[in-house]
Amino acid sequence: MKQLIRVEGFCLIGHIVTMVFGWAGLLLVLPHPEVVLNLPAFGQKVFQWSMAGGGVVNIILGAIAVAIFAYRTLGAWHWLTFMLPAVCISLSSELLGTGTGFPFGDYHYLNGLGYKIAGLVPFTIPISWFYMG
Repeated sequence: MKQLIRVEGFCLIGHIVTMVFGWAGLLLVLPHPEVVLNLPAFGQKVFQWSMAGGGVVNIILGAIAVAIFAYRTLGAWHWLTFMLPAVCISLSSELLGTGTGFPFGDYHYLNGLGYKIAGLVPFTIPISWFYMG
């Protein structure tokens, strides 16, 4: 159990750090793109990595932290009876929406949120619906 608590804490802290890093990028870097040009090579690499995979890491760390917390406090049965329908219903809704445009109109996801299920929905989207729930 102690290891689970450590992993949960690590993932929660990592989730918070990636979120703060993302906010800094949105609030400081995007309005002032010259900041990136003035970064050293390492800083530019970190920026490129964060733009390419930061969202995926953020969602996965958050989902793991919530899953472990739910498992520890609610037990496996209650955790799974929420997680599995949440992931399946949200994935079905997202596939319907991106495939047909119903009910929100035509939309699609870019490649920054991970591999796409059926070429339409990044795998991180249904996971994020679980952990936000």
